[in-house]
Amino acid sequence: MRLSTVVSAAFLTLALPAPTAFAATPAGFSTTDPRHARLYVLEHQAFDLFNSDDYALSMSQKTRDAWNRLHAAAIRTKVDGKAHPLAGVALINLSSMDQIDGRNSDALTRSSDGLTLLAPYADAYPVAWMQGLSIKGFIQAALGDVTGAADTLAQASAYMDGYIARTPPDQQDESTQMLRSNIAFSHAQALTRLGRNDEAAEAQKASMEARILAAGPNSADTIGSYYSYAQMLARADRDTEAEKYARMAVEIATDHVDRKHPSYARALEALGLLLSRTGRRAESLDYLQRAIAIKRETVGTSSLYFQFGLQNLGTVMLPLERYADAETLFMEAERGFRGLEGENSPQSARALAFAASAALAEGHRDQAIGRMDDALARVHAASDKDRDIGQRVYPYLIPALMATDRRGEARAAADAFAAETRQLDNAPAIPLAQAAMLLAWTRQDDAALAPAARQLVGLLRDSASVNDDGELNEEQRAALDTILAIAGQAQDVPLALDAMAILAGSRIAQANRLVAQRLVADPALAARVRSLQDRTKTLQAADSRLLKALAIDSGVAEARAERAELAATVEVERAAIARDYPRWVDAHGGERPDIDALRASLGKDEALLAVMPAFDGVYLLAIGADTQRIERAQMDRAGLVALVGTLRGSLTPAGFDRASAHSLYSQIFTPGILATLGRASSLRIVPTGAFASLPFSMLPQRPVETVTRATPWLIHRFAIEVQPGFSISGSQRRQFAARDQRFLGVGAPQLFGNPQSDDTQRGGAGMLLAANQYFRNGAGDARALSQLPPLPGSQAELRAVAHRFGAARTTLLVGADANERALRTRDLSGYGVILFATHGLVSGEMEGVTEPALVLSPPGADDRQDDGLLTASEVATMRIGADWVILSACNTAAGDNSQSPAYSCGCQS
Repeated sequence: MRLSTVVSAAFLTLALPAPTAFAATPAGFSTTDPRHARLYVLEHQAFDLFNSDDYALSMSQKTRDAWNRLHAAAIRTKVDGKAHPLAGVALINLSSMDQIDGRNSDALTRSSDGLTLLAPYADAYPVAWMQGLSIKGFIQAALGDVTGAADTLAQASAYMDGYIARTPPDQQDESTQMLRSNIAFSHAQALTRLGRNDEAAEAQKASMEARILAAGPNSADTIGSYYSYAQMLARADRDTEAEKYARMAVEIATDHVDRKHPSYARALEALGLLLSRTGRRAESLDYLQRAIAIKRETVGTSSLYFQFGLQNLGTVMLPLERYADAETLFMEAERGFRGLEGENSPQSARALAFAASAALAEGHRDQAIGRMDDALARVHAASDKDRDIGQRVYPYLIPALMATDRRGEARAAADAFAAETRQLDNAPAIPLAQAAMLLAWTRQDDAALAPAARQLVGLLRDSASVNDDGELNEEQRAALDTILAIAGQAQDVPLALDAMAILAGSRIAQANRLVAQRLVADPALAARVRSLQDRTKTLQAADSRLLKALAIDSGVAEARAERAELAATVEVERAAIARDYPRWVDAHGGERPDIDALRASLGKDEALLAVMPAFDGVYLLAIGADTQRIERAQMDRAGLVALVGTLRGSLTPAGFDRASAHSLYSQIFTPGILATLGRASSLRIVPTGAFASLPFSMLPQRPVETVTRATPWLIHRFAIEVQPGFSISGSQRRQFAARDQRFLGVGAPQLFGNPQSDDTQRGGAGMLLAANQYFRNGAGDARALSQLPPLPGSQAELRAVAHRFGAARTTLLVGADANERALRTRDLSGYGVILFATHGLVSGEMEGVTEPALVLSPPGADDRQDDGLLTASEVATMRIGADWVILSACNTAAGDNSQSPAYSCGCQS
């Protein structure tokens, strides 16, 4: 097996740094000196074995013996009083075999010793010299010394650049370019672990270009470079370029690579991770699961390659709140990494840290703390220089320790987090701000705590606005959880409202991703949005510089002035877009709410209640006429989400789980919350996550044994309105008066399928499906839609409401008239109230084309524009001037995912 190929395969599994130039070869030394002929024979024997096409032979003891013979003979052969440099060459090749076998400590010792022997003769054996540096750097990173690895591999890169510059092109063979690619790849990986993502992307680009020269644009090896470059671009927030190369990798692999080749699986995996990053998680799961299946079949489960696949899939499960599934994947990967790399494996520690965060979200706090402590101990036992694991662990560990009243441990962890974050190269603003906030919290420094928490909230808001889909990852939601805990402790309602608005806005943005995309089709708006995003990234960088200046108490005034100037520019641009394109702002979750304006928007005898699951807690914000309150529910997020699931699952014509319903009431409507709501008769509720699908009106105010007419439902206490966020512009509410409004009623559509079919007339008896099952190739699936049951009371409902408005002010579109074309061609701006009485398909994930949709009548045979589904993004393009748009439907195909967003609806007692 060729050495360059061996090193390439290993480096595609992990990641490291690069080399520099050394002294020229001593005068008089020659690699063909006839006095050393015996050494050259031994050298050729060893290389012939190692370069064998028979992998087993190339990695056999026979090959090791050949290198050892060369080493022993070269040590005895002196050149100017030193061992012959082939002794170093032998050790470097032995270190390569050690590294491939997973014997990292042996590999590091041999590569270091080999480089020491070879150093005076580096220019005589340039390839061996660069291979030695590459292997040493790779192992340093694998053992946790990332800074040392970066230095070593920076040296290798510099030496390689010099070697290429002074070597004629016709003497630069494939193996040289492959080695160049491997060195640059390793360097990129080390740089990204140090947070230097822009430099990492440039290093990976160099690796890709060298790989193309070595193996051609369509080889399996080159495909690996495409998806690695895509990953580095994504880490540098260059998502558009990243997706280009990720798709290129999959397309070329599909056309040119065997389906069982590792590069095919890795290309699928890389594209899956990028799709997840840009909010298309349903699609990403397909790619990642398929990649794991290929890996399991081709390389088995006893490889680092397979363990990384498990971990990657787990990281996509986390933001989908599939914590139990994610935890299982992380723990399997943790066992695999530990078995392959040893008890102190950094990768096993990272997998354990991920598993700990999943356990914390599931409510297993003590188990999570134990895992996080173990993960830190493993890394610190191997190295005190790898700060990557601390960035993963401390933001979860410190709040968990505070929640269990282990304040001394929390303070020590906060000190370590702040110190390690300050030492990061180009530390991002969010970790710096989070470290400052946690430090103030654990030290009970109230004067510093509030400003630090507000600064972090601002950064999280800006970070969400930069992403087109507004998605928050679990780390951001965990940070918001901590902010809400701090707000509750201080009863800082404006701070809580800020944090909750980000949580609610993220859900709205996810639901409206396709709506926003349709709006941004306007080139003028698109240019302004990109400009705002660029300015926001610049502001985040300025935030980082200010936080670092504060930490070291140097250059604070300059950094503060720079940040203030940029912040003012961003606010002006954001306000201008909000003024000119309010619908785009609403689609992204609305503007930042103001507590005074929100209170002023409340009507007489009206109150507001927000119910927000964050990461491991559920937070309640009540705003009454004169008082306000923030609380954390007594039960953790996982327990409450399970209660919501139990209640929803029990809702049948025969009854429901009365105990779960009252438990939810007790957890949400605590004495403190009820006191704040006071005597309000109307309640606006802002729920997110699982609570968006909670039927609040059915919560009983006291335990119920038997449902009777006297059952104290919450609807008897409040007229309830559910809204998706804190938008005030939509809250200039007034109860509509039928005599002053025009009414449009749409519903009771014709069923899909053959009108003469008995099954169709029954509406189909099949089980209701998830919303995405009603789409195919981006349009409605007529066969699946034909299985939806009829809504026999919908036409009667429409006519009953129409009766209140009177015939002169009413338009009804029912039956065949309830179709997309009728709505699209009609001016809807004159209707004050629009009521849809039909099936509503509400997806839990809001991805791809699976967006909220209303089922209308099937299109005519000659109508190729419509599919019978009126989606949210199609509604966004219509001119609707109604004060009220009401959906009256059964809970058809509603997503049971905990990420389901809320949609506005009202209930009157």
